[in-house]
Amino acid sequence: MADSPGKKILLVDTDEASALGLTLFLQGHGYLTQTVADQFQALTAVQNWKPDLVIINILIQAFNPLDFLSELKNSPFTAAQKIIVFSQTPDAGIVTGPSPKVCGYLTKPVDFEALKAMLNKCAPQQGRQRAVMVADDDAEFSDLLKMFLEANNYKALMVSDPLQVMERLRSGKPDALLLDIMMPGKDGFAIMQEMQDSADTSEIPVIVLSALRLENYQERGILTGLPEIVSREIPGDLLLKLIEEQTSPDGASAQPEKAARPRVLIADDQTELLLLMKEMVEFAGFEVVTANDGAEAMTAVFETNPDIIVLDNNMPRKKGLEIAQDLKNNPVFAHIPIIIVTGAGEKSTKLRGLSMGIDDYLIKPVDTDELIARIRMILKRNKQVLDTNPLSKLPGNPSIQARVEREIQKGGEFAVLYLDLDNFKAYNDNYGFEAGDRVIKATANLLVKLTIQNEQSQDFIGHIGGDDFIVITAFDKSEELAKRITSAFDEISPSFYSKSDRERGCIVSTDRQGNIKKFALLSISIGIVHNHTRPLHSFAQVSNIGTELKKVAKAANKSHYTVDRRRD
Repeated sequence: MADSPGKKILLVDTDEASALGLTLFLQGHGYLTQTVADQFQALTAVQNWKPDLVIINILIQAFNPLDFLSELKNSPFTAAQKIIVFSQTPDAGIVTGPSPKVCGYLTKPVDFEALKAMLNKCAPQQGRQRAVMVADDDAEFSDLLKMFLEANNYKALMVSDPLQVMERLRSGKPDALLLDIMMPGKDGFAIMQEMQDSADTSEIPVIVLSALRLENYQERGILTGLPEIVSREIPGDLLLKLIEEQTSPDGASAQPEKAARPRVLIADDQTELLLLMKEMVEFAGFEVVTANDGAEAMTAVFETNPDIIVLDNNMPRKKGLEIAQDLKNNPVFAHIPIIIVTGAGEKSTKLRGLSMGIDDYLIKPVDTDELIARIRMILKRNKQVLDTNPLSKLPGNPSIQARVEREIQKGGEFAVLYLDLDNFKAYNDNYGFEAGDRVIKATANLLVKLTIQNEQSQDFIGHIGGDDFIVITAFDKSEELAKRITSAFDEISPSFYSKSDRERGCIVSTDRQGNIKKFALLSISIGIVHNHTRPLHSFAQVSNIGTELKKVAKAANKSHYTVDRRRD
């Protein structure tokens, strides 16, 4: 491989021996190098020295390397910096060596069926409840593990501070330890070494759970999103090839495709004004769809799914506010922001529009510069509000709709899983909204862990709202994924309840008509919509089919999924 003289590489590492070995290796191949072991110094070097590439050891303990990477990404001066993760650690052999000192190793997102099998092997129940300690600083993932353990009759001992793990191991005497490798202040390798050096902890079985893929090259690591190698020895040819790819103008770090332009629907029956607005809004960088009256506007909404709509209120065949009312009443299109254009002094029109959630008003004659500014402001605000569900942190309805429509346009086979929790209202009424929120978050985490199995996954998970979720995946994976979701949810569901309710197998609450009745424990129903046997044409069609299938699945009165078997 040809050397690359003159290219600058910044090494961020606190392990002097490892950094020195890597420095000599790179200099021997014509690279200029600097090594820093401090977060502030590293940031300064990136800004001032302007390296062609940063190589960072993700196992640094002196500071949090993920915080450093986040700072680089979020600064406009360093956001374009090319980075790879390279962590050379002989301790990797503890986990993946010829005679590993752990009884199991799973990468996140965790396959809970595989974890159950490992626990059965390392800490079999044998007629008594076993205690399992979880050492992980990820609070949400720890909550999910706790639910899983308790649902499988293990006693869960939770530790989030790595500096307390050894003390808790000695006092709690667990039958097994679930250990995250990468924790701030003290990593899992150091904890395992201490365990081996102490007679009272050396026999405790360890199962490593980590987003790091040891002894493996990843084009995009789960933790960092960057090219990543974590290994015992320097894979010289691979490292040089990776550096060349990342520093080449035509390499892996080329600029991504230009994002699609936001789509604006403008409807007005005054042709000259409509054409003027279209020309100016297109010149400002938007895609524009036009309609000459209210009926055309409604058709255009269903056919083009715009990102924002500008409606003249006084149009033939359907007025602007009538269109707005129809759209706000339709759950598929209710999220689309609307600007109403009115004549001066139409106070009653404004008041009516405000009551139905109109986003803005413009007075004729329209100032096109003001129109463009308001479109940009509303789209930015709408994205911030709607793109992520605040509870689950999953994409919301606009992203869901856009993804479904993109799959339809691509033309390949795909499936959409519509998921709904059963008996959630009764649970929420009985246990309170905070408990209900915990169920929603746990469900979201479960879906992420089961669906996004590796860094190459192209699957999508969204939160429609309330206790409704959506997963978009390949058709040939959909049924098996639904099986895993229903099975895993049934495992964690009992942990949401008190001991008495678990033993009873139900709760007593009131239904929607106010009648007192028994409700079974939470379960999950899934309807699988797909284009394997018949084509799908629109998001509205997918949504309607999904709603039908969920109703069928719910009739089973247990966690269940239903696949659309129809051909026309």
